[in-house]
Amino acid sequence: MRDAFGGIVNISFIVVFMVIVNGYLAFSASYNKAFRYKNKIINIIEQNEGFDDVARSKIHEYRVSLGYSLNADINVADSICIQEDGYCYSVTSSGTTGELQKEYYTVTTAVNIDIPILNKFIPNMHIFQVNGTTKTIKKH
Repeated sequence: MRDAFGGIVNISFIVVFMVIVNGYLAFSASYNKAFRYKNKIINIIEQNEGFDDVARSKIHEYRVSLGYSLNADINVADSICIQEDGYCYSVTSSGTTGELQKEYYTVTTAVNIDIPILNKFIPNMHIFQVNGTTKTIKKH
């Protein structure tokens, strides 16, 4: 009987270890997607010199090809943040020089952690976010 109990304990340690390792791998894959999505959004905004319908459609196409999805809104302390398709952005004006207006965009994406067992214990688990800003964009 002693050997049977030891076998159960060993198997439970192995299962717990596997759950922890798989959870870490799932989190790192989701973080990687959120980071790549944020970087691509910043690149698209910089290439289009602002946020317009063309940039919005390019961002949507990239999100679909990447497979990034987010089930909830992004909670940002910045009240000016505009929620879009799995990301949030805000525009900050840094003044004008002559006729040029300078502004930059702050982009926030969230790591999608959708693990049903953890969601029951911790319902608001959308605390991992990835932030980034564009270079200064000069507009006429």
